[in-house]
Amino acid sequence: MIRLAKATAVLLGLAVLAWQGVNAAQGRGLHPFLIADLVVGVFLIGAAFWPGHRGSSLAMLAGFSALAGVFLSATTSRLLLGGYDLGTALTSLGLIPCIVYAVGLGIVLARPG
Repeated sequence: MIRLAKATAVLLGLAVLAWQGVNAAQGRGLHPFLIADLVVGVFLIGAAFWPGHRGSSLAMLAGFSALAGVFLSATTSRLLLGGYDLGTALTSLGLIPCIVYAVGLGIVLARPG
């Protein structure tokens, strides 16, 4: 579970950072979720490489939970501003691994030892 969570954290972190690169290349460098995406993306990547499983799991739990909040906010704002497009679909789908790993890592951390 932890190895898979680490791989997912790196992939999601890189995906969020790459999405910001695409936004900047298309002239949309400044938007409401820029800072949240940059901070949480880098945090998730760092959490995946944190030494030790317990500390890494706790950091990834926080990162996945924070990214879920960013995805929820982004999805809601996109829907309120005009409909469903590729970005809205991606932010909606991004919620799935965030929720799965936040719950899974919470279960792992709740175990004694």
